[in-house]
Amino acid sequence: MNEILETQLKSMLSDIGIEDIGFIINIQKELIKGNPIPIVKYYALVGLHIEKANDVLEILGESNENNQITAFSGLSLTPTHHKFIVQNKTLYTWCALDAILFTEWLDVSSQIISLDPIDNSIIELNIECDHLVSSNPYPIFISWIEKMDSCNIRGSFCNHVSFFASEQTAKQWLSKNPSGKILTLEDLFESNKIGLECC
Repeated sequence: MNEILETQLKSMLSDIGIEDIGFIINIQKELIKGNPIPIVKYYALVGLHIEKANDVLEILGESNENNQITAFSGLSLTPTHHKFIVQNKTLYTWCALDAILFTEWLDVSSQIISLDPIDNSIIELNIECDHLVSSNPYPIFISWIEKMDSCNIRGSFCNHVSFFASEQTAKQWLSKNPSGKILTLEDLFESNKIGLECC
């Protein structure tokens, strides 16, 4: 699963000449402590020239009015539809996929609480690193689209990737998004069923 995340992040940052993405996990591990990251701390963690660091922040980050980083590469302190509870702290992710990927990426145990966007049913998953411990309900379905605008990650991709509590609600989403598709949790672990390209 991490290969998917790493490939996409490298692709998104290649236009600004960045190949080593190791700093991303350092920033997320700092964010997972539950507090906004001061810009000076961000510059230290990213380890790039300020101009490049600002370019990265423009692509992957969000800041508050105090110029502190409140979200980075899909992990957020600002509420979204996907709660990501780790180490007794409640964070959020930009999309359903992030919640699953970040559990392994950050080598943590997580509780994910989300809402079906069609009928507002509560969906809960418990994940330990790279495997699912439990889900309620089961099975869970996930919406997917295969094209993403790297200049608008949330709008073009994240906002369309959600958990669904039933096949019925997933199909309702699909009827309004015919270019998308529906996956099961199992599909996410079979890379040949997942496609994603930046544009």
